[in-house]
Amino acid sequence: MSMVAYFQELEPSADRRRAPRRALRLGVEGAGEPVTILDLSLTGALIETSVPMLVGAAFEVELPEAGRIEAEVVWNSGEYYGCQFTLPITPAVLSAALLQGEPQREQTGHRDPVAELHELNAEVERLSWKMDQAIRRLKTK
Repeated sequence: MSMVAYFQELEPSADRRRAPRRALRLGVEGAGEPVTILDLSLTGALIETSVPMLVGAAFEVELPEAGRIEAEVVWNSGEYYGCQFTLPITPAVLSAALLQGEPQREQTGHRDPVAELHELNAEVERLSWKMDQAIRRLKTK
């Protein structure tokens, strides 16, 4: 799975404490610096871009069905960046974004095992996030 996206420079907004300077937009061709989204999950993304970013840099990701959500670079290696969303996205938002990705190859009527693994991984991440939230609520009581 890979998707084409573009970084677009944003004007800082006065109502933000931490103002992202870039927005990552899916499929808006020619709108800025090209980015390849190599993996997208409920909690973040792996991207490849020649745009230099530091760990801790914040930016917005514009996703179908969700609008703009904030993300932060948590690690990088060369032109590869691991990014974490401030809040996890829903499975519906993830599905809508994945629909904009490259089409999966049909395998003689069977489901693509890689796509199936991505779906299972997304579900595991969603359940893990829900468990973490429940544990945090229990700790505060």
